[in-house]
Amino acid sequence: MKLRTRIRTSSALWASPLVVAFALFYAVHVFGIDYPASRSVLPYAPEVVSFALGPFYGLTYAVVSALSAWEAGRLKQDGVWRLAPVRTRFRIAAGVLWPVLALGWLMLVLAAGLALVQEGVAPTLGSLQLPAMAAVLALGHCVIGFAVGRLAPRLLAAPLLAVGVFYLVAFAGAGQFSDTGANWSRHLSGSYSGFLAFGELATWSSLAAHVLPTVGLAVGIGLLWCVSRSTVTRAGAVVAACLVTVGTSAVAYRIASDWEETPPTTRAQLPVACVGKQPQVCVPRQSDQILDRTRHTIIDVTTTLRTAGVPVDMPRKVTDSLLEGRYRTTGTEWHLPLTQAERDGALRYRVLRAAGTLPCADPRPADASALRLWQAHQVEEDKRYLKALRGDVLDPGDDKDLARIQRAEDARVARVKARVNAVLKQSNARQRSWYRATLADVCPTRGGTR
Repeated sequence: MKLRTRIRTSSALWASPLVVAFALFYAVHVFGIDYPASRSVLPYAPEVVSFALGPFYGLTYAVVSALSAWEAGRLKQDGVWRLAPVRTRFRIAAGVLWPVLALGWLMLVLAAGLALVQEGVAPTLGSLQLPAMAAVLALGHCVIGFAVGRLAPRLLAAPLLAVGVFYLVAFAGAGQFSDTGANWSRHLSGSYSGFLAFGELATWSSLAAHVLPTVGLAVGIGLLWCVSRSTVTRAGAVVAACLVTVGTSAVAYRIASDWEETPPTTRAQLPVACVGKQPQVCVPRQSDQILDRTRHTIIDVTTTLRTAGVPVDMPRKVTDSLLEGRYRTTGTEWHLPLTQAERDGALRYRVLRAAGTLPCADPRPADASALRLWQAHQVEEDKRYLKALRGDVLDPGDDKDLARIQRAEDARVARVKARVNAVLKQSNARQRSWYRATLADVCPTRGGTR
């Protein structure tokens, strides 16, 4: 059959306007509103693609399953299988399924492509991971849908597959089984849970867990469909199909059985820009314009605190936490959200919190707050620290309990502020003496009881 005739007679043709319309609607009215509230501070193609594909996994699989079942029913109704076998059964099936598969792949390309265009981000090799996974699963659902369509009437099989596949993928992918402890179900559904943050990539094991069950079932169905008059061959095909289906599902379960709600990720090898020594400051190359200014701020804040009497060493290296995937400060290496803090105008405060650490993880709250407020005053960040200490201010309205809690919080902050103001009126030497004495007594296991 000619290409134009194949496309014109395929159910994928009349389904394509609805699919394209939905993709455009999602890109303009849904992705454009939801994603900006979640995006990282720097553009990252895998993050954009993973967010955009979220609603399309279940929909794509449902569409290709339903249309494949419809095409299988049409072949059966037309009596194709009763005709003389000029072509193999697999070639016949492939001939009617490729337009359906192309439509499914078009859905994935539109979802990811429109999102990248809207964000002005170029695709990368890492951003192809999830679309490739979904493309393979779409092929598997084509085979499964075709098999169902050969067994059941297409008027029944197509709508049931459309609803059933979408519901199962969306239900499992959203973690609806998690309350029963079945977190693994979301990692085998074909719908990649969550989205990739800046610098993250999906691990190959997390992709394999999604692919194996569906592809194993599709391969098993293909083995059962082998044409052979030999009873031994047919029996062997049944055994092989069962082994493949059960084996791939068991392997996938073994991979994901102990995962939490979020699958494991790996860090991408991002291009890095660094400047200086002691400290060496490193950020993603996309934000290298902040390097000199950031390094100057780190040196200024650290030096000011040391001059005031805070026992802090100049860090050997300060790395933007966008490159590390976590916020931590250990020893002579600091990991801080440099790019985000620079954009928020909070870089001095972030450096202050990294430099002005206390000697224990659970210090006395009143002493700890006083020490940190005094540190913040030295680098002119006391207003920002008091705002953080106060927390979010809510209108209590008629809620007497909330009003009482807020009055107590106001009183606590006022006491800390008054205590530090009294210290600041003293000489620099007496302030340093107060700081050392309070610091030595801030940990309950180190000082006396109070």
